Amino acid sequence: MSLSNVPPQVGVLHTYGFNLTAFEITEYTGERTENLILFIGGLGNGLLNVPYIPSLAQAAARFQSKNKGKWNVAQVLLSSAYNGWGTSTLERDSKQLKKAIEYFRSKNGGNRKNIVLMGHSTGCQNSMHYLTNVLSGAGAADPLSSSSSSSSSSVDYNPNDTEKYEIQGAILQASVSDQEAFRADHKNIDFDALTKEVYDEYIAQGRGKEILPEKFRKLSFNTPITAYRFHSLVSKKGDDDYFSSYLTDDDFQQTFGKVQTPLLVLYSGNDQFVPSHVNKEELIQRWRTITPQKYWSNYSRIIPGGKHDLGDGSPTEAIDTLVDSVTLFINDL
Repeated sequence: MSLSNVPPQVGVLHTYGFNLTAFEITEYTGERTENLILFIGGLGNGLLNVPYIPSLAQAAARFQSKNKGKWNVAQVLLSSAYNGWGTSTLERDSKQLKKAIEYFRSKNGGNRKNIVLMGHSTGCQNSMHYLTNVLSGAGAADPLSSSSSSSSSSVDYNPNDTEKYEIQGAILQASVSDQEAFRADHKNIDFDALTKEVYDEYIAQGRGKEILPEKFRKLSFNTPITAYRFHSLVSKKGDDDYFSSYLTDDDFQQTFGKVQTPLLVLYSGNDQFVPSHVNKEELIQRWRTITPQKYWSNYSRIIPGGKHDLGDGSPTEAIDTLVDSVTLFINDL
């Protein structure tokens, strides 16, 4: 489905923190439901600009999970949405996700019972960071925050209060490597030299918050980007580097190996951001082997012919394949 064909959606706009909102699609259930898929977009994404969201929301009205409750899809807008990703961090995003989940479990947020995180593209990094940091109580300091950081980016972790921010599942759709995608898209650029320059001249000197010059912005979709975020996204084994094909099994043990929540992986078979040298089947098999068996969903799959967001250039059945896989996954919860 092309974005130009995405229909308008009826729903409820929630405020879960200062300048932080989430849009719950209620068009197909007519109500705020007790269960939610909380959707997180990728770099540059905002409301409803991932084309399969309406189809997923329509299907959610027919989910039959074991608690028998109804489901909606809600898209959460973090401060990293739209062009905000260039000045954000995964740690800040995770803290804001934690606020969103706490809100939806509260009376004002609807006393939700089951919440499943679903990440698209870089939203998959958000989902994995949440699974392996927030739920383990291993929250770290925001690398771009200061002691006077605002309440929107500073949330205390309390391992004894996990019920407020636990989730019942996670879905990764188009979990590609930004590091490999950047390099594949700019084959004539020496990214190793650029990341070394950023590290030596900015990060090592405590200047990670500073916006990089124009030559870096041109490589980042003309988005203002901090030294820290550029290095995190583009350097090998940077903070954003969760899904690269060159990562070792020991690296994946620190991410997929720590998962303690049901996990569904849906990889696009013709993803334009995956370099041709990447063996998709082999990569997903490595993730499957390393993830604890009880948490890896057997409904995980490569979506044949699917582009990155299952939009333009994808077979018409690509979105149906995603919807069917998510439905089976949710119905098992």
